[in-house]
Amino acid sequence: MSGATAVVDFGGSHTVTVLCLPGRAPRLVTVDGEPWMSSAVFLTRDDHLVAGQDALRMAVAEPARLETSVKSRLDERELLLGDIVLPVATVVRAVLARALLAATGLVGGPVDHLVLTHPVGWGPARVGVLRAAAAGLVPRISTVLEPLGAAASTDLPVGGLLAVVDLGGSSSDVAVVRRTQTGVELFGHATIPDLGGDDLDRRLMDHLLPDWPELSELEQAVFGQEARRAKELLSRHLQVEVALPGGRPDVVLTRGELESVIGPDLDRITAFTLRAILSCGVEARQLSAVHLVGGSARIPMLGQLLGEVLPVPIRVDDQPEAAVALGAAVLTAPPAEPAAPRPAPEVDEWAAGRATRLPALLALALVVLVAAGLVGYGYLTPPASVGGTAAATGERFTLPAPEPGEALTTGGAATDGLVTGQPGIPTRLFDGTTDLDWTVRAVFDPADDAMAAAGAPAPAPGSRWVLVDMLVRARAPAAAPYYVGDTYLLDDRGLLIPPVRDVPMPPTCPTDTPPVLAPDAVVLQCLAFQVSARTPVAAVVVGRPGQPGVQVPVPSGASAGGGSDASVPLGAVRPLRVGSTVVPAAVVDVVTEASAYASAADLVRPGQRAVVVRAVAGSPALSEGLRLRDDRDQPIAPVSFSTKHGCGTQDGDRTVVCPVFAVPTEMPLHSVTWTGDTGATMSWTLP
Repeated sequence: MSGATAVVDFGGSHTVTVLCLPGRAPRLVTVDGEPWMSSAVFLTRDDHLVAGQDALRMAVAEPARLETSVKSRLDERELLLGDIVLPVATVVRAVLARALLAATGLVGGPVDHLVLTHPVGWGPARVGVLRAAAAGLVPRISTVLEPLGAAASTDLPVGGLLAVVDLGGSSSDVAVVRRTQTGVELFGHATIPDLGGDDLDRRLMDHLLPDWPELSELEQAVFGQEARRAKELLSRHLQVEVALPGGRPDVVLTRGELESVIGPDLDRITAFTLRAILSCGVEARQLSAVHLVGGSARIPMLGQLLGEVLPVPIRVDDQPEAAVALGAAVLTAPPAEPAAPRPAPEVDEWAAGRATRLPALLALALVVLVAAGLVGYGYLTPPASVGGTAAATGERFTLPAPEPGEALTTGGAATDGLVTGQPGIPTRLFDGTTDLDWTVRAVFDPADDAMAAAGAPAPAPGSRWVLVDMLVRARAPAAAPYYVGDTYLLDDRGLLIPPVRDVPMPPTCPTDTPPVLAPDAVVLQCLAFQVSARTPVAAVVVGRPGQPGVQVPVPSGASAGGGSDASVPLGAVRPLRVGSTVVPAAVVDVVTEASAYASAADLVRPGQRAVVVRAVAGSPALSEGLRLRDDRDQPIAPVSFSTKHGCGTQDGDRTVVCPVFAVPTEMPLHSVTWTGDTGATMSWTLP
């Protein structure tokens, strides 16, 4: 046996291979002259699978036989290439076999051990597909978690903590790892499932060629490679020429353009990194460093943003896309001679705790606050000296026990009193003054692409846009807004979701609101709603409380996905910005037996209950940013603010804020979020 080990980091766009031979340093394996290979797979006419750059070349004539994103489809049992259905493990195997072939060429013989890296969040099913794809290729197969591989080759001392930010193709992962006497161990992790390097590439493709989705699959793949090349070159140069597909003339792209295009995504990654570190029960000052890996780690702006808000070094390797594979090689290669471990700086007992202690530690976790700059996050000091660079604290706010009360509810269901209509068929609405026919023409769910094309902001993480296209015909003179202000989406549990106002709308979904409608006049109305990805839309509802209304059942575009942003326990202080001032804030508790704080006037529809959140902030101006969220992460705005039993009072620089929420009687409660002036949102988990 050769004793050779090949480490394969199977990526969404590229696959990196590292070869380990006894007594030699790990070595990157080049494929077609590059230190990585494309993860694309092509099925030839004689039913052979070809992986790598050759797959893209062969697909010129038959792009339907090409698969460019195998990794993102591991949850599917089968893939269709051309007119042939293949098991997904078979397609993955083609990539692994091509990587091993390149390694074997360097060894001059077979590889004995194959090490496969994978994300922390993969469950047994995905790891099983990866192992099944590799079965029989080599005598021995093992796996390594990606953040452990990334950390293994760093100079992290024994006992030291390292945050690994991995910008993968389809997701961004943040993990905290610790060096032990024998290796590295996972301390905690969190994931943004819908934002990765491929998404940054697509933002750039949208900027360079808005109609690129109309290209063939092969042209899209080649254009995507060109966008990725430009993104990575701009980490070293101020401008670069980009070749556009279809014989279009080349364009010049500057680093400033790139940063303006992907800046909001980098802000989101930065903010999420801070929250993820917090969710691991670690203060930022206790980290030895933050290690960026993945091809997009080269983007200078990301390191700058993280460096502005984290008081530790931000590190990027010369080849960040190979960091995971090179580190995994260190973990799996037998050491030539054990070296004495380098002691870490003194770490207190709290920082050295294991993951099993995290729930108790969350209350003492890092408090991150909004500071000046592009991202707007800093660190919270004791209230007497709030600043942007001081060390973090474990401050908490408390209030006296809630006043005893009873549950405040209304009977019935949210649909009581609503007539059921049908899409495309007019329904009469008459409240004694306004008399009109109201028609739901179409519902677009999801409508993210249409809204993005219109220039609307991207939906919040874990959310989607929904568009409702309506037609209104007046039976008698009617004054604006003729029920438009009383139109909602209804979920399957009775939650009414209001529209989002003042956002750009697609030209195919116009809104015309003349001050007065003459009899028989017709106007088109289009409303946009922001809905959690996991919230099913059951109907469009129009009608005022206590008056006849209509519900029109519609199909839903809800999915099983959702946000994964980290939360902190009740009472933990988080920073929020009001104007140019950073103030501390905390959600203290939630009162569900709320009769002492709310009144029957807060519940205007059937099937509701009152819920009161008690919170403390350094400014009363923050009260409007509070939202209650259900177990699907759907935000709910307050209907009023209580001024009873200490609510609404101010004590020095602390204001007690008590928003009242009207929610469906059986709706589970999950968290409370608070948003400051910069748009940064903090979250508290409910018990």
